[in-house]
Amino acid sequence: MSGFMTSTTALKIFEVASDKIDAEKVRQHGFSDAPRPDGKRAGWVGLGDPLDTDFAFGIGHGQFLAFSLRVDERKPSAAAIKIRLAEALKNEAATNDGKVSGKRKKELKEAITASVTAKADFIPTLVDCILDMDAKRLYVSTTSDALLAILLDLFQKTFGVTPQAVMANADMAALFARIFHEDVTLNGVTYFADAYTVTLDTPEQAEAKAKVAVANSQGAVATALSDGLHIRKMALKASEDGQEVAFTVADDLAITGLKLPKGEKGDEADATFLLKADACAFAARVVEALGK
Repeated sequence: MSGFMTSTTALKIFEVASDKIDAEKVRQHGFSDAPRPDGKRAGWVGLGDPLDTDFAFGIGHGQFLAFSLRVDERKPSAAAIKIRLAEALKNEAATNDGKVSGKRKKELKEAITASVTAKADFIPTLVDCILDMDAKRLYVSTTSDALLAILLDLFQKTFGVTPQAVMANADMAALFARIFHEDVTLNGVTYFADAYTVTLDTPEQAEAKAKVAVANSQGAVATALSDGLHIRKMALKASEDGQEVAFTVADDLAITGLKLPKGEKGDEADATFLLKADACAFAARVVEALGK
């Protein structure tokens, strides 16, 4: 599972333009068993632990605040819905000369889905958050739009400010193509292709757009670029003053596969967290620099 205390994580970067963040407000919006209007349960917990509703791990760690969003959602069994719908349609057809209207099929499916969902267990999902007070940045361990919508809404309710996603100003497709052909140094950071692993798509003017994934094949990527395809996601390494980080970054600066350092055996959890938080901060900085 992706997260900041694991070895590999996703990372989405947000700007938080506020000097009045009160860490204790996280506790005021802690996770609750009370369902929201959408049927989900959501709230803050301690970093990486869905059961840490007392924030035993701690929230403040130097320049960083650390906590997680827990979202519980009922996830019904698709197989259960399918078989119950088949049974309902069979019974309905038996009493209607073998016919069931499309409208009635839809009604039955909706009713059965609601019934099965209401009896399903809540499945928790965690999204780790690191609020970098020095950089005024929020680092989030997901790129899921649905989870980010819940997180940003709760963040605003908690701190009174809505984080703004950091986006690229550069032509990322052109920049990715340049890095594919040669190492590129920007603001003291050197970027280079990592195993020539990319995701490409056809030009915007093409009638049928398609995505193509290529891994470990420099020749295939070169051919795709010569055919007019654009790189939209690319595995990169970045280095500055001896510090190096590896990740995959998309043209909207969303990061996946960020490799995080391991703590030393016997290290305190706080020391391990700070090691990983520093790596996230470095990755965020070099990715922002890439998009300028």
